[in-house]
Amino acid sequence: MEKFENNKDFAAELDAKDPLATWRNQFLFPSIGRDRSIYFCGNSLGLQPKATAEFIQQELEDWSKLGVEGHMTRHFNIK
Repeated sequence: MEKFENNKDFAAELDAKDPLATWRNQFLFPSIGRDRSIYFCGNSLGLQPKATAEFIQQELEDWSKLGVEGHMTRHFNIK
């Protein structure tokens, strides 16, 4: 385990090694003014995945065409 260093370079080095870093691009980050938010909220659904609107639209279409049977149809491969 690396010794912790309290500086920006060390944080950037850890970020570069993070195996989950590619997941970051799959979510929408809210912004307040010009700044990108740091999102820590325990009473929340979390960050919205970018694919959410597509998933919801598909569910609405299935519901309108198939009724309850639409819930038995899978259209998406969740990564």
